[in-house]
Amino acid sequence: MGPGIKSNNLRKNSEKSSQQSAAKTQTQTQTKTNSRQLAKPVHTLTQVPLNDPPEVNVTVSRSLKNLQNNFKEMRDNQQGLNENLKHVGEQAECNYDDISTLKTENINLRRELELLRSVVIRMDRRMSIMDNEITDLRSRSMRDNILIHNFKYTPNEDLAASKPALIKQTLGVDVSFVRIHRNGVLHKKSDRPVTITAKLTDRNKKDEILNAQKSKKIARVSLPFYITPQQPPALVSARNKLFDKSDSLKKQNISVKISRNSIVLPNGSKYSEEVPLLSNAAVLKIDQTESDQLDDIVTMNTEPIQKNGSEFYATGTKVGSVNQAQNFYKKVCIDPYVASVDSRILIYRFMEQGKLIENYHDDGEHGAGRRLLKYMRENQIMDVAIVVTR
Repeated sequence: MGPGIKSNNLRKNSEKSSQQSAAKTQTQTQTKTNSRQLAKPVHTLTQVPLNDPPEVNVTVSRSLKNLQNNFKEMRDNQQGLNENLKHVGEQAECNYDDISTLKTENINLRRELELLRSVVIRMDRRMSIMDNEITDLRSRSMRDNILIHNFKYTPNEDLAASKPALIKQTLGVDVSFVRIHRNGVLHKKSDRPVTITAKLTDRNKKDEILNAQKSKKIARVSLPFYITPQQPPALVSARNKLFDKSDSLKKQNISVKISRNSIVLPNGSKYSEEVPLLSNAAVLKIDQTESDQLDDIVTMNTEPIQKNGSEFYATGTKVGSVNQAQNFYKKVCIDPYVASVDSRILIYRFMEQGKLIENYHDDGEHGAGRRLLKYMRENQIMDVAIVVTR
């Protein structure tokens, strides 16, 4: 190969290399330009000249702007949501602490309530024992006393002189008194003489007087007075209740007798009241389940009546069985208002399986239940139980 040909080949190769370098440089420049265009923000696209009509360009620009605002709102909402979640978590922790505190306090309150309940039950039992002891002491202090009823009042009367002479004349018993007096003054609305209380010098004379009076009564001899032994009102009320129930059973052809302050039935067993008297201790032992069942009993109430410094209130319902009467009595006694009153007088009268069931509880209001039951008998009121509170 000659020098000329070799020179031409070198020139051609050089030109070819130059062309390749130029093409490579142009390619790199075009790549960088495309990269820059792709790296521009979205909102700069609106600045690129478009061949679409101006209305389309404005719509696209608004849409992009709306999207940008929505993204911003979503970012702000997400930050607010995080804050809210943080507050909710803190509040949940506070609520958990409060609930734990309330649970602890509730446990302590229940423990204190049970303690108070036990204390009240114990106090109620002790009060019952004390009442019996007081009644016994009063009975012992009255064992020498007699009560003289229906003896007419005379002006300037001298009972210490006139009464022993009259007893000697009518009953044939020679007596003397330590003291004798009327129990008050004559009531303006009643002509009935005020009862006289007399303390005997010799207590053995009391039995002689009562036996002589009984003989006169059997002989149908009229006396200007009648005499009874003085006893505490609680014993008198219990004794009257015993005779009332005995008479009621006898009217139903049930042969009963009274022995040692109890009624003995024909089979030799002792009569027990259908609806026992409920003490405060017994009321406190009624649990929540039984209390909820008692709420279903329908009752009728009167308006409270104020008289002589006392408030009277009555609650009643229809009954047809001993169980219904017992539940009604429990329902009334667990009422907070009734639990705080001085007396809860119960009267009930109904027929069960052809048998008349009637009785009462004075609950310290001596003679009240007896009078109310008498009223129900006279007016033929049946199938009813009533509690009158004072």
